[in-house]
Amino acid sequence: MVDFVSGAFKVAPQDTKFITTTHPTMSTSSLKNYKVLESPKEIKSSRKAACHPMLYPYAVFFCQYDEELSERVFKVSMVGEDTKGGFGWTIGYGDLNAPPIQTHPKDNINAAAVCHMDSARAALLNLMDKQGKSPMCHFCSAGDLIWFQ
Repeated sequence: MVDFVSGAFKVAPQDTKFITTTHPTMSTSSLKNYKVLESPKEIKSSRKAACHPMLYPYAVFFCQYDEELSERVFKVSMVGEDTKGGFGWTIGYGDLNAPPIQTHPKDNINAAAVCHMDSARAALLNLMDKQGKSPMCHFCSAGDLIWFQ
């Protein structure tokens, strides 16, 4: 993977870096609403490549790089919202007089996000009614590596 990226960028391997989505603290469920904690931080680079893990019994990645595509990459810090209210507590179900049940601390995510600025040229499956008229942004899954120089 490093050979592919450094070859595509035409630089030495030590001149490449990557970001990925990480979950420093995560409870058992990631299906919840998340709140952005601060303005996204753009990763400024003229060269970017994305590598996505494939389902194999060993590490295999599908990597893509197109120097003519214009993407912007961001690092976004988010926290899972308490949907039940309170400070890490929720009301027990069933018996309304039951003591509260402690929940996990708030879930933090440091997400990599990619915005395809020219969505008409990006290899997207026609996800927009007006494809090519506005940027199309998405978060990357944990395991995806966004490489840059």
